[in-house]
Amino acid sequence: MPSLLDLLQSLEEQPAEAVIYAAKPWTAASDAVAAAFDAPPHGLAYLLEVVLAQDVLEVWSSWRHGARPSPLEKCQAVIHYAEHDAYLDPPR
Repeated sequence: MPSLLDLLQSLEEQPAEAVIYAAKPWTAASDAVAAAFDAPPHGLAYLLEVVLAQDVLEVWSSWRHGARPSPLEKCQAVIHYAEHDAYLDPPR
């Protein structure tokens, strides 16, 4: 099973209607899957919809003057949004 880091690297290839499920506690190394299941696969918890994760990464980039997030920054931004229902602020 891919890690959350791997899954987010291929986010654009995932079906738009899919949901990301990942093993808790959520980290870049968490097992993760993007699927259209109504219930999370065994051992995984709902993280975010694929389209919402894409939006999170677009906002991350926009708030940082078009910078592209590293794989780890993608994970941090998506996990932050999933836990706080808020975008990750840029460093000051």
